[in-house]
Amino acid sequence: MQLKSIALAAILGLSNPTMIELTTPHQAVAATFNYPEGEFIDRNWSVTLSFSNNAYYYYGQNRSSGSNITLAGARASGNKQRQIYTWNNNGTRYQVTWRPSDPNFIRVQVIGPNGRVLLNRLLRSAPN
Repeated sequence: MQLKSIALAAILGLSNPTMIELTTPHQAVAATFNYPEGEFIDRNWSVTLSFSNNAYYYYGQNRSSGSNITLAGARASGNKQRQIYTWNNNGTRYQVTWRPSDPNFIRVQVIGPNGRVLLNRLLRSAPN
């Protein structure tokens, strides 16, 4: 009976596109997704995204206080129409959602270890 449960879980997991990070090697995800890059801002926040040496980087800064964080090695999920990139920092998740059909905007969410949303902002690409 346990073998049937494992097989069913594997089949359901493979059929779910939101589990791409579990079923597709990261190299394939990198080839499938076209990562957003550059600086995205609003009045209070700045997030710079870059892809280098097979790692995706997040640099976030509070424009008022100057406090900042740099993270590397995002986990990609979602699908080609709605791409989600998640960085983990000691249980706090930094998540960027991007729609290639609307390339000038990203949604940034910071989610605490208890699941509480600490930040939820729509940022626009910075003018050159």
